[in-house]
Amino acid sequence: MNLAIFGGSFDPPHKGHVGIIEKVLATLKLDLLIVLVAYQNPLKAHYRVHAQKRLAWMKDICKSYNNVLCSDYEILQNKPTTTKESMQYFKDLYKPSTMYFILGQDNFLQVLQWSCFEILRENLCFIVFERIANNSFNTTYKSQFACEQFAQQHKLKMKYLNFSYPYASSLIVQNLEYYQDEIPENIRYDVIESYKTLHVN
Repeated sequence: MNLAIFGGSFDPPHKGHVGIIEKVLATLKLDLLIVLVAYQNPLKAHYRVHAQKRLAWMKDICKSYNNVLCSDYEILQNKPTTTKESMQYFKDLYKPSTMYFILGQDNFLQVLQWSCFEILRENLCFIVFERIANNSFNTTYKSQFACEQFAQQHKLKMKYLNFSYPYASSLIVQNLEYYQDEIPENIRYDVIESYKTLHVN
């Protein structure tokens, strides 16, 4: 089977996440796409909204898609979990013939620093998307070229996904009222009310 993992904090989920899911489903021949909600990103000090709430939001967003599973595996570990641990869990569970891992170009270019990099290189094909859109063909071309060169240099299996989105979750949460249209409509009210209680400025 062909399996892909799309992991993230989803803090909060936004239309960029939806766009990536739809692009991956349309581009790759997948038997299963796992949306893996992090208990806590190992590179971040804390989360803003509890993981179970973020998981519930992603389940609401993904319920209309076939072959998409929103997983609580990392949440149940009750601690930051490495990509290698999650990859091994799903590899043992599903025994896929091909295993993809979806991530932004910024994270892809730092993958050498990840725990157990050699094991990840052996087992994964990385699906890389442009992290922030500049609405510039030249910039996108340079980004793709940089990723392809990096993959070739370090013998990584990589496919570049022609998708970009101009807003990061951290920007959206700073002014949810202004960016509220970037939150999927079916979870928008709950997201805004949940972050209001945090007094994020």
